[in-house]
Amino acid sequence: MTAAAHRGLSRAAAVPLAFGSIAGSGVLSLPSAVYAETGPSSLLVWFVSGVLCLPMLVMFRDTVRMSPNGDALQTLVTRGLGDPIGRAVPLMFLFVVVVGLPTGCVVAGRYVERGLGVPGATGVVAVALLAAALLISSRGAGAKQWTQLVGSAALTLTGLALVLLGTLGSGARSEPPDLIPGAEAAHVLLPGVLLAFWAFVGFENMTFLARELRAPHRDFLPVSGAALALYGTFAVALTVTVALSVARSGVDPVAGLLQIADTPPVRAVVAVVAVSAMLINAVAWVRGLSALLRLAAADGTLPRRTPAPVVTMGALFSVTFAVLLPNQDLTVDALAASSAVFVLIYAVCIVGYVRSYGLNARTLTNAALLVVMAVSLVQSGGRSLYGVCVAVCCLAWCAWRHRRARVHI
Repeated sequence: MTAAAHRGLSRAAAVPLAFGSIAGSGVLSLPSAVYAETGPSSLLVWFVSGVLCLPMLVMFRDTVRMSPNGDALQTLVTRGLGDPIGRAVPLMFLFVVVVGLPTGCVVAGRYVERGLGVPGATGVVAVALLAAALLISSRGAGAKQWTQLVGSAALTLTGLALVLLGTLGSGARSEPPDLIPGAEAAHVLLPGVLLAFWAFVGFENMTFLARELRAPHRDFLPVSGAALALYGTFAVALTVTVALSVARSGVDPVAGLLQIADTPPVRAVVAVVAVSAMLINAVAWVRGLSALLRLAAADGTLPRRTPAPVVTMGALFSVTFAVLLPNQDLTVDALAASSAVFVLIYAVCIVGYVRSYGLNARTLTNAALLVVMAVSLVQSGGRSLYGVCVAVCCLAWCAWRHRRARVHI
């Protein structure tokens, strides 16, 4: 192993990793989906979503200081709420990723199929992206890091080109878009935040990878904050570009970026954005989830004979593809359902944070988010049911494993 590997990643090297953890299907579908569903409140939705992340960044920083070994969130919840609930957190992440990543790859595949006019490309591209992520994950840290660096650079450059071409190109509308919130904001804001929140989930993925940072207790907050700010700006710019180019009534909520302009170069750029974004996102999540599954098998949360993480993830991804590819109209609903699981994970972490650290300015700021999270889940209706079912099943499984382990002591 090289000396650099022993020292860990610098902040400059870690930012693309954090950016890749966040960037993915959100940058492809959510700018148009948020605009289609919330209209004039779109920018307010993005702003609120970003602001909600700030207290949790501080919480995750404190959590990494508590345990920088890749199991920080589980350690936090275990300390605050007990061992069975702590062990449920990794399993909840598993069921987020096995739905969210294949769904994001389907979005990328649809962009390639529609943008480049390649019939049947959706399924092929989606499967190929996840297969590549699993392969890269098995090739070692060097391959993963280079994928993040190259992919993040490509995503940033092509995204900027897309904003410029969409704003100045042939698809631009003559009349300005309406992006000033009105009376409708009261009804669409929080459901829109739940949907938009999928764009930001992933910044906590760095807690799984904290042990690879050079100084986790110092580097987590600036690295994650920089990635979050960069990505938030990126998402807002693309939303404004969609609003400038397409009337809200005609926006495609999944492939809206393809409507920015009709010229082949812009469509090619969109296809590059799709593939680049999802590849770096999939690599980052497969990498983090692999570490999480190993820890879960080692501590008895999962059976010790559980197949290798790559095999387990591949099997679960296949189940999601089997459901989603024949029913692609469920794509936005699947993204929102995955986001609902994340909201519940964050809620559990916040409660554990308050119990672990007591009442202070940091914990009370996070506790205030629980009200917003609860209302957003209720207002989102059926999209929240998957998250509730995952939470209940994971908690029940871990409680059963905990009782079984105690009986055999």
